[in-house]
Parts: sequence; structure tokens; C-alpha cells
Amino acid sequence: MMCRKFVMVAMVLISAAMMAASTRAQGPAHGRVEPARDEALEVQAKHNLDVAKWYLEKRKAYEGARDRLQEILDAYPDFSRSDEVLFLLGEIHVKMEKRDKATEYFSKLLKEYPNSEFAKRAQTRLDELKADPR
Repeated sequence: MMCRKFVMVAMVLISAAMMAASTRAQGPAHGRVEPARDEALEVQAKHNLDVAKWYLEKRKAYEGARDRLQEILDAYPDFSRSDEVLFLLGEIHVKMEKRDKATEYFSKLLKEYPNSEFAKRAQTRLDELKADPR
């Protein structure tokens, strides 16, 4: 009789712990739940990002870098590093003296990824663009 009560109490406690664990994994307190990403597309997008950064940093080939980054946005809009892609597109357009496009990309980054590691830098760039009207 005592053993049955013990087993019943243990089952109730385990069940309660499992329910609590499942509610902790998601919800408003923990932010939005990210959708599953296609691993193959994520790898392709990362490759395009690396190539674009190489074009940008090593060759100063802004058009080539821009095309690679735009391809990421067009082909894989759910890329985990889309905030970085938007920031780099803004930077490229600044270098190409296309201020309206740069403003567009920096603003989109701030709107869609306000907590991004690139958000502060994008806001700084927007402020610089507004302060220096050409």
C-alpha cells in the first residue's frame, strides 16, 4: 500500500516537472521561437556571405559583393545571419555613394532586427548619413 502511494506521488511529480520544462522552452518570456532552418540552404547562404565579404575586404569589388548578398536575401530570406547581410549591403551602398539604398538597408535592419549586434552600428551609419546631406 505504501509502495503504491510512493509510485503515484513520483508519477505526479515527474509529470509536473515535464510540463514545467515544456513551457519554459518557449513563450513570451523567452522571445519568439525560431523556425527550423534548412541546413543545406543555410550552408549555401553562409558560403555566399563569406564570398561577399572576401570581395568586399580583399578585392574592393563592391558590385560582386552586392550581388552575392542580394542573392542571399532573394534565395534564402530566413538565413540566420540576414542582419549581417543587410548591414553589409548598407555599407556597400555607402561606398558606392548610393545613400538612398544604404539608408534603406540600414533602416530595414533596425526594423527587422532591433536587437541585432549590427543595430547600433546601423543606427550610427544612419545618423551619419542624415548629418551629411550631399
